[in-house]
Amino acid sequence: MRVIWLQSGHGQPAETVRQAEAAGQVTILPQAELTETALLAHRGLITGMLFDQDAMMALRPALARFLGTGGRWVFNGHLVRPLVEGLQPYQPIPAPKRADFTLTQRVDHPIFAGVALKELEANNGVAGFYGRGSNPPPVGAVVLNTLGDKVPVDWVWHRPGGGAIFSHAGNDLAQIATMHKIGARVWASLIEWAGGGSCVADTAPRVTAPPEARAFTTPAPARENGDAPRLVATNAGTYYQIQTLEGPRYRDRFDLVISPEQIGATLLPEDVLFVTCRTPPQRMIAQRALLAAHMAAGGTIVAMGESRSDLWLPHVAFTPTDTNWWWWLTPGAELGVQIASAHPLLENMSDADVTWHLHGYFDPPAGAQVLVRDAEGRAIAYDDHVSTPGRMIVTSLDPCYHHGSHFMPATTRFLDRFLPNMRRSTQKVPA
Repeated sequence: MRVIWLQSGHGQPAETVRQAEAAGQVTILPQAELTETALLAHRGLITGMLFDQDAMMALRPALARFLGTGGRWVFNGHLVRPLVEGLQPYQPIPAPKRADFTLTQRVDHPIFAGVALKELEANNGVAGFYGRGSNPPPVGAVVLNTLGDKVPVDWVWHRPGGGAIFSHAGNDLAQIATMHKIGARVWASLIEWAGGGSCVADTAPRVTAPPEARAFTTPAPARENGDAPRLVATNAGTYYQIQTLEGPRYRDRFDLVISPEQIGATLLPEDVLFVTCRTPPQRMIAQRALLAAHMAAGGTIVAMGESRSDLWLPHVAFTPTDTNWWWWLTPGAELGVQIASAHPLLENMSDADVTWHLHGYFDPPAGAQVLVRDAEGRAIAYDDHVSTPGRMIVTSLDPCYHHGSHFMPATTRFLDRFLPNMRRSTQKVPA
């Protein structure tokens, strides 16, 4: 039987996945089309970092039946919803140091056949891309690879009733492998395993002690805000959005958190809509007419980075660029990002607070106020009061993704300042 490659993001899957579909091994299925019938008609399931865990909660019984009848699930990312009985939420390494990211193989597994695991530990000498914590392995799981001496970053769990879960607690494993020019090999191995391929030996050591019991986060209740407009955030169910919007640091910054599909039934003309970083664009494209109507009525939209706002907001011209993750490795190097003008959103912020890396730039409409520029003077954040009766604050910066991934402290520093500034400048109420 085929393996589902669940398409939660926008754009084409990797070439290896498309070839596997042509060969009859894979069904490329948009997550919105995932049903119990589709799931139970397949042998395997592969999900990535854009996986909507909130949507999957509605299919939790179906997922249990899938696993109980021998299904296999490749899970990439941080577990932040109780999708499977016996699993615990993701735990980041507290205050990690370089030695904590040492990648060590504990047990051989066919997924890593022919892979020099040590080469995946760092890229250009920078560690932490592979993983920064653990989805705690349950009793009976086999730990495959650890970070440092004891943090299980990869494990496989053959459940007593049948089926198995392979967990990689980091960025998509095949994406990491692609950075090291072996993505096609790892994709093929993941597909083969999910389809019922060989696994660990029966003699491999199993986890015998249950992980420490921890509570999953829960959505914050809607707040009563007598001083409308409300600050409404979108949550596409990705782990980094859930961590940012529901974690204790920022959960009180928003009056209401909704899925993109709830915009039409929820958003009021006076509301400020905060579209969280790296929201899969197709989910916002489907709301394009509602967003246009919101701005036509004088509403405000804050569009954060890596969500391709040019595809679902009017008058947005965006040019993607290759990301230089390594600029800071050169002694004395500067990314050159600068705050371009005084603005309430940037109060108490410095150039360092808007500097981590770049994904692209905008050509703002005449009359818009540029807030942040790159080294070439191009806009990477701007405030547009001119192209619609409403207001659009648009940026290519993606702090929610990195904060929610526990990666890049500068992004947390940015949100610590930007979110209260946003509430003050758009709502005129105390933060």
